[in-house]
Amino acid sequence: MEPIYVKCNKSCGHKFYVQHFKKDKLYQTIEKTYFTCPHCGREYVCFYTDGNTRNLQTELREVHREMKWIEKDELDRLKKKESTLKQLISNSMSSVRKLIEG
Repeated sequence: MEPIYVKCNKSCGHKFYVQHFKKDKLYQTIEKTYFTCPHCGREYVCFYTDGNTRNLQTELREVHREMKWIEKDELDRLKKKESTLKQLISNSMSSVRKLIEG
């Protein structure tokens, strides 16, 4: 992953690069992915996932691998599948976030 340049815009204003995200297991299958400001320790949540979301993400990665080697006539089918998976992942992440954050 390439570093992401961010600014702690909710606390100290420190600018820094995020090289790696942290993960915490919250409940049975729910994980929180986040980073923290190295200056003030402010936590920024990127997203929450559950087992279903991670399975969909794995399926999406497989579709991306297939797209690299597929014939052009099959590409449209995979693009539709990719779009559907992205929407399902987004919906799933939103549901988990609402569950956690209320």
